[in-house]
Amino acid sequence: MKQAIWASVTLLLLLCAIIPGARAETVPVRVMIGTRQAIVAPSPVFNGKRVLAPLSILNSLEATYKAAQGDKITITSASGQSGEVETVDVNGTKMIPMDGVISAIGGDCLWDEESNTLTLIARVQSVEFVDEVLKINCSFPVSCSVRNWTSGNKIIIEIPSAKHVAEAQEVFIGSPVVTRARLGQDGVARIVLDLEKNVPFKVLSQPVASQIQIKVSESLPKVRVQVEKPKAPADQPFTVTGVEVRPVRDQQFEVVVHTDGKGNVSTSYGVDPPQIVIKLPGAILADSVDTHNGSHSMLKDLKLTQESHSPTMARLVMNLNRVMVYNVRVEEDAIRVMVRPPDGAGGTLADKFIVIDPGHGGSQNGACNGSVYEKDINLRIAQELASALEAEGARVQLTRNGDATMGLAVRSEVAINKNADFFISIHCNSNGTKNSASGIETYYHMSEPSPLALAYAVHAGVCSATGMCDRKARSDKSLYNSGLAVLRRLENTGVPGILVECGYINHSDDRSRLTDTRYRKKLADGIVAGLKAYVEGTPIK
Repeated sequence: MKQAIWASVTLLLLLCAIIPGARAETVPVRVMIGTRQAIVAPSPVFNGKRVLAPLSILNSLEATYKAAQGDKITITSASGQSGEVETVDVNGTKMIPMDGVISAIGGDCLWDEESNTLTLIARVQSVEFVDEVLKINCSFPVSCSVRNWTSGNKIIIEIPSAKHVAEAQEVFIGSPVVTRARLGQDGVARIVLDLEKNVPFKVLSQPVASQIQIKVSESLPKVRVQVEKPKAPADQPFTVTGVEVRPVRDQQFEVVVHTDGKGNVSTSYGVDPPQIVIKLPGAILADSVDTHNGSHSMLKDLKLTQESHSPTMARLVMNLNRVMVYNVRVEEDAIRVMVRPPDGAGGTLADKFIVIDPGHGGSQNGACNGSVYEKDINLRIAQELASALEAEGARVQLTRNGDATMGLAVRSEVAINKNADFFISIHCNSNGTKNSASGIETYYHMSEPSPLALAYAVHAGVCSATGMCDRKARSDKSLYNSGLAVLRRLENTGVPGILVECGYINHSDDRSRLTDTRYRKKLADGIVAGLKAYVEGTPIK
């Protein structure tokens, strides 16, 4: 009997060895090449260990391949870097592991399990200036922004989702026009050209390219070259044929809007109450879509309606049971909305560790009005907030406890190095014109979903607690092309960070509140209420 059992076990083991991965399941995923989604067919998949994509994805990376020994291929990047990768058969399609591809051509991979998204990070391999042209060579195609610094004697190039390879922090150029190129990294790869004098520049390369080329020359017309944004295409009519709610995990679900063609989407978001609104310009509802299939514990209800003022505009409203974040993907026959809890959510506020940053300090006074300095108000608000959070059981650390000077990147480094759950920077506003603006603003970095949700929640809590003018939660891109420096370093670290402007120090009413202990306590209570809504899912009011 025992021999029979062992024979069966041995046979099973042999079968598993002969048919590796026969029982493995694959899940469709997104591959982002920097900030662009790779559109390939069939879709990339995750097999539990690695992300696999069809060979056609190499076109988007400006890479080529040729057959090598066995199932291997040799991949060569646009810059000439190459390596071997073994192909994998997935349902009859030859696919390649993306970690192997990136290892071959140069770069990094960032995997987000919650959204099933792999982001490819390019490497900036070299920076050179030849014949009045700056050439930035990257391992695969990237997009960039180029602008003059306000003084006019610097040109700043920023490449999102890219990293410098060189350890050197500057490249000496010494031309009659350009002195040097300085290299920096804080969420984006940055190259700053120091100019001998203010001269024009022109981007010669395509909007997405593996070699960025920028001509800097006195021979160019003395006007700033601006890239004209392409006009948005007219909304093409399409029909919504069905809506489906698909559970993914206990606290994650996907809403699939089935269409008869590629649709258009715009979105809006709220936390009080929690809500996601998907607007569908050009959409016509089929007669059979007045109900939807499926449900989820995080979804209170879902409503799909045709706008009364437009026969080709539909609206999908998701009312949620708590603050969530979302990701929208538009396909040829569907619009997919993945909804999940934000980073750091779950449990109670008492479980969390928050780093509070009182802005400015030391030699950096910040805004001032008479004898009232922003750095002092910021510290008092931060201390009030620390007390309120500690009363909830949370662990807290301030980036400064006294009148100390600190660099911007160092402040967010405290949160990163200490494995904090959240980073909250406290500031006061000023616009230089007395009594011309009043109220509270809250900033999140670029369009990162979890910081956005945190900013909306905290902002709603603060406005409710203080009754101050609501100047909205907004992206820091509205201020600077690369965002606020104190928040940039947190990008892709998993630490949601926000900056709260607690009032205008140059407005007499706001200033009197900011110097009042009772108002600072309301501010702290409002921030705590927003954090509890984000973490615990409790209503803000």
